[in-house]
Amino acid sequence: MTSQTQKGKRGFELDIHVAFAQLLPREQALSTLLALEGFSVDLYQPHPNAMPQAVEVPDAVPSARLTGPLRDAAGVRAGLQALLGDHVRYVEVGVRGFLRSAEGQTEWMPWRRNVILPRDDAQRVAFEEGVKYVLE
Repeated sequence: MTSQTQKGKRGFELDIHVAFAQLLPREQALSTLLALEGFSVDLYQPHPNAMPQAVEVPDAVPSARLTGPLRDAAGVRAGLQALLGDHVRYVEVGVRGFLRSAEGQTEWMPWRRNVILPRDDAQRVAFEEGVKYVLE
């Protein structure tokens, strides 16, 4: 009897964390994120003890994470600039290393360096591997 080893995958993907200025209803959060289409979206749920105001907003969303391959750097920069309007407090974005198991579990590598930029300076995001840009 021979067993076949299942191999995982390693590489780099765009990793974007969006923190909203205030809790948003789920649908409003999703419509805000349309500025960056084509990515997997994970909406975070607030912890009731950390955010008691979450009880007042049904399906409250404090932040979201978008991941996927970087296909169009200029389009992502334009989307980031559009996101940094009324509803977004800050955005963290970068091309991050990962290890994905054969079962689909993803382990993200730590960032090598952080670059802090003004919120209106998305054009300076260079998408260097392992560098996280914070637009605030």
